[in-house]
Amino acid sequence: GRLVDRTTMGHPRLLLLLLAAPLQSTLCFTPPALLPTRTGLFLSSIRPANSPLAQRSAGRSTRIISPSMALNAAAVEGGMASEEEQAPKYGPHIKIGKKGTILNLWGFWIMTYSMCIAFVGWAYLKIRLLLGFLTLGLLKPSVEHCCWIMHAWCKLVLWLGLSNPKVMGLENIPSKDETVLVCANHMSWFDVPSLQGYLGNRMLWSFAKAELVKVPVLGTYMKSAEHILIKRQSRKSQMESLKNAIATLQKNRDVFIFPEGTRSLDGKLREFKGGAFTIARKAGVKILPVTLQGNDKVFPSNALMPIRPGRGLMTMQIHPAIETDGKTDEELMQETKKAIASGLPADLIAS
Repeated sequence: GRLVDRTTMGHPRLLLLLLAAPLQSTLCFTPPALLPTRTGLFLSSIRPANSPLAQRSAGRSTRIISPSMALNAAAVEGGMASEEEQAPKYGPHIKIGKKGTILNLWGFWIMTYSMCIAFVGWAYLKIRLLLGFLTLGLLKPSVEHCCWIMHAWCKLVLWLGLSNPKVMGLENIPSKDETVLVCANHMSWFDVPSLQGYLGNRMLWSFAKAELVKVPVLGTYMKSAEHILIKRQSRKSQMESLKNAIATLQKNRDVFIFPEGTRSLDGKLREFKGGAFTIARKAGVKILPVTLQGNDKVFPSNALMPIRPGRGLMTMQIHPAIETDGKTDEELMQETKKAIASGLPADLIAS
């Protein structure tokens, strides 16, 4: 059993922690490093007699706490302290699902306002589509206008979340009358809004999983802006998406793609796949390499939403555009990968 003496009633925060102990595997009110100093817990079995915390606790009555809280206290003063310092500081957070996906207070704030802004944009788009239907297409929004809504949403969400990236190399972006295929490394869900919102004033069309069309609000955006949908499990769908991408570029619409094909869970640059370079070569457009860095520190793979502000952590480096005329897919792949890797530290380049 767990014993709580009368002095516990004088510490509301400690009482709250004890009552919530059964939920500690899924709900963390306080980072472990803050528990001892905020609650004044005393455990002679894990705390050296000459430690500062033990001296401050002298004269207080001994309190018996749960094993999980004892482990938190021991981690601060024992050999686990260095590991704790290296671990991300989530603050108050919950863990969702079997994988324990993190959602902290900052992420909840991001999720709340981004969904509100998305709903406003969705309502505006629905009204425009309805007016277009009633006026036989006269007031129907253009595909470019629908894409601009997504561009504005991404830019606003990052700006309000203090996560607008530091952009370098804007002078390397070709003039607007030149269509480009943007190729970037992929380490975080924040990569998409970073490119959509902050690659100069370029509006970008993207590849997206076909299943996203079924998602409320987002599906309306995807269909209205004519983004390139793909079913990863279908070879036929993959071939159709390549053709749609070439057609989109030939309509003078810039497209972005992640040549790695999927998100890197450890932030390292992975092997590239050849589809992106076939698209650029057949469409006859330049490739614009972009290096993203720090996004995974703000929105890691184990989080449902960003865990912290990204300003000062997130960077976007735009490299000179690569000509595709007279080059093979393999040559384009190696040249693009070399450019992107040049903006990354050596430890983020997979061997």
